[in-house]
Amino acid sequence: MNKKRHKLRLRKQVIKYIPIALLFAILTISLIMNVDKTFATEIKSNDSVASENLIEEEGILSENKYIIEFTKMMDKRQKDNTIIYYASKFKLNIDKTLEIAHTLTNDFEDENYKVTNAIAPAKYANKIGPFDSFEAGVVYFVRNLYSYPERYGSSIAEMRLDETPTINERRIDGKIIMDNGLTFEQYLGKICDLYGLDKSFVLAIVYEESGIMKSGLFKYNNNIGGLRGYDGWMSFPTLEAGIIGHVMSIKGIIDNYSLDMTNENAIAIFSGPYVKGNTNSIAESWTNKVTYFKEQIASEDLFTIN
Repeated sequence: MNKKRHKLRLRKQVIKYIPIALLFAILTISLIMNVDKTFATEIKSNDSVASENLIEEEGILSENKYIIEFTKMMDKRQKDNTIIYYASKFKLNIDKTLEIAHTLTNDFEDENYKVTNAIAPAKYANKIGPFDSFEAGVVYFVRNLYSYPERYGSSIAEMRLDETPTINERRIDGKIIMDNGLTFEQYLGKICDLYGLDKSFVLAIVYEESGIMKSGLFKYNNNIGGLRGYDGWMSFPTLEAGIIGHVMSIKGIIDNYSLDMTNENAIAIFSGPYVKGNTNSIAESWTNKVTYFKEQIASEDLFTIN
């Protein structure tokens, strides 16, 4: 009986100390590995070893190589997610959009692309860039792909999955709320910032063209700036797409006519091509209304993102 109790007590003690022994073994192995790793990092050639000169042993990536590859993978994934976000706002074929972007930029590794951030065929890239940021290049790319898919070797039927406008009915305290939680004005300001446009001026045009965001075009077609296409009044799949389309149209006019928007008569000069399609003809009534709205908007805090 005593022998059985002794064996039972001994078994309990062994079980008790097994986890401690395993923990000690793990710590010991880890310490040895860290010492080896530290020692390895101290090895240098007779000249110098640059950080990108990575060591591979038995097919296993060194720590530096792993970090570099992981960083590249995450950077590419982030770029893809940005493209997916904006493409979804235009209801584009996501897989095809990514395929085109990767092909045109050589998976974002093309040297010219890295300088310009312009995602476009070579014959167009120099005309539309450079852009100050990757996001600015993506927004321009997605908007152009939606409008002119033939320039990218595709077609409207292949790229546009659904052209039915999705109506934004989310409002809080009278403010339109976008999918990402920003107000309409904040989202418009964000897109304007990508291209260095005057947010108050761009929003003032929206107020004038949409009757302070009450027109049918604004509500049901996401056409916030009274834009016309070859077939008449334009529609956009989402309000985000409408904002981007409006900002791009203003940027296009400024770029195409090389307008100096710091000029004291800038709004009047801009009114010619925007309203009448003629730089030599000023739309006085439109100019006066937009100027009034711009002054009112500038006195409010509409664009700050908390």
